[in-house]
Amino acid sequence: MSKKKTNNIMKTQIVLFIIDSVLITLAFLLSFVVRYGTNIPEANFAPYRENFAFLTFIYLLSLAFAGLYKIQFRSFWDLFRKIFIGSAVGALLGLTFVYIFRRHWMSFPTSIFIISFLLAVLMIFLVNAWLLKRNGRIIKKIVIVGEQNFEDDVLENSKYIEKICINRIEDLISLEDIDEIRICEILKDNTQLNLMIYFLRNLKIEVTFSPSIYHQLVQNAIVGNESIMFLKTFVGGKSDGEEFLIACLDIVGSLLLLFLTLPLMIIIAIAIKLTSPGPIFYIQKRFGKDGKPFLLYKFRTMIENAENLSGMKPSEKDDDRITKIGRYLRPTRLDELPQLLNVIKGQMSLVGPRPENISRVETHKALQGIRLAVRPGLTGLAQIRSYYDLHPNHKIKYDYLYIQKRSFLLHLYLMVKTIPIVLLRRGT
Repeated sequence: MSKKKTNNIMKTQIVLFIIDSVLITLAFLLSFVVRYGTNIPEANFAPYRENFAFLTFIYLLSLAFAGLYKIQFRSFWDLFRKIFIGSAVGALLGLTFVYIFRRHWMSFPTSIFIISFLLAVLMIFLVNAWLLKRNGRIIKKIVIVGEQNFEDDVLENSKYIEKICINRIEDLISLEDIDEIRICEILKDNTQLNLMIYFLRNLKIEVTFSPSIYHQLVQNAIVGNESIMFLKTFVGGKSDGEEFLIACLDIVGSLLLLFLTLPLMIIIAIAIKLTSPGPIFYIQKRFGKDGKPFLLYKFRTMIENAENLSGMKPSEKDDDRITKIGRYLRPTRLDELPQLLNVIKGQMSLVGPRPENISRVETHKALQGIRLAVRPGLTGLAQIRSYYDLHPNHKIKYDYLYIQKRSFLLHLYLMVKTIPIVLLRRGT
């Protein structure tokens, strides 16, 4: 990095530090106005007036530790996340300070911390985003190793992405401030593998593979029963902000559904226990995102040890292995409710390709590859267009279409469309 560029970065950081200190103070002052209007009680304001410099310092220190004053940011969401975390830590430290010295701060209202937190996050983000954008420091630096054999409209058209193309993995060592490495060629030896692990673990750089390489690596991992820790592709991935919204929808939606259906789940559990011998839950290993296995939870709808008695054959309409309760649970898909725990644990999503059992994935190549690029879901495009028991070659067409068009709005749309399908008992 040139000396001139380093000086410009330092100047910008100093300016931001001064501006943020003013904004934090302003956020507190506005909080008093919001809380009390223009007639602010002296007893409530005095503790802040006497210690405002200390509180401002706590906030600035928290923002610095959160990474707000680093060289560059990969996106506006990256900037917002650091401001939010730093401000939240600052508010918590401030509340702790008030509690420790509560005799002196007894008249200081706690609501001021809440209001000032919201105002500080908003003001600091708007000002910092404008200044950093003006100085070209909102940029995601992506390095492509090998020949680019894929199309990516976001990569080609976004003005906040800097693309660097190199021919050899070893050339990465000479580059600085990398956000993502996209591999378009197979890793040839352990030296290249260890280099990728170094970038991933030590430098916290995202490593992704082109679709063709990812597909090949996933198949090799599944067939060879291996685990590749950094196996990931950019296909199906969205911006940091949109991924956050999808994750929030998954967590909030799962918690809400779990709360609403908990009485029903208790009734189902009791009914299963009373009507057939065996466990309440059916637990099976499935392949998740990037081919990583996890344990999937369902209410048991078949007789105990059904797989041991008849093998892994798919269920049929009048399958004698299905229990009495199972004949009601399967068409309404109520047996899938325990998978809300898988979503909360981050192993699944509310929307995505259905998680297949391992033996089926190993048998059908169509269920491997890019289909595993996103987290499996409770419902998906294949489930609202047809039935669960699709042939793999048909299922993968729907799954590929979902992955290509994946977005927060599509996620929400498919969740809403699933409701009438469950009520109409379209399922197997």
